[in-house]
Amino acid sequence: MKNYVIAFLAICVVVALSFMFKNFHNPILDEFPMGHTLKTGNNEEPRLFLFIFFSRHNCPTCLEAIEVLNELPPQFVVTGIVPGEELEDETDVRNTTGATFKLTGMKRVYNRFMPHYTPTIYGVNRTGKILFVFPGATGAKAYLYDFLTNFYGKCIDLLLPTR
Repeated sequence: MKNYVIAFLAICVVVALSFMFKNFHNPILDEFPMGHTLKTGNNEEPRLFLFIFFSRHNCPTCLEAIEVLNELPPQFVVTGIVPGEELEDETDVRNTTGATFKLTGMKRVYNRFMPHYTPTIYGVNRTGKILFVFPGATGAKAYLYDFLTNFYGKCIDLLLPTR
């Protein structure tokens, strides 16, 4: 019996070490796939990249955050990520949700970051580090703009390009 307990504890230690090793080499909040977004505008200007995962089938009150994202100043670069089959009819997605920002389909590179609840907004700096995750809920429209502008002002050092 003593040997079984020792073997069990050894297996638990190996599993725990493997999780720690994986997280150390590939932290969950690092390396968000930036792709095309770095090519927009002046690269010397601090920018906050916002990625919103959503579907045209989300409840209309949950998608109110899209109205705020449409009206943000240029230091915010917004990209919508929708399921690939919905993007086949991009005009219908835009008419249903009111999105005016760039839309892209759900690609394999985003699978690791796919939220359990949509709509969800990720705030990312230019190096791909996730700075915040904002779940889109009913009533988010009331405070989303204030949150984003205050966050931008307070965390501008995190958004500056590294040299």
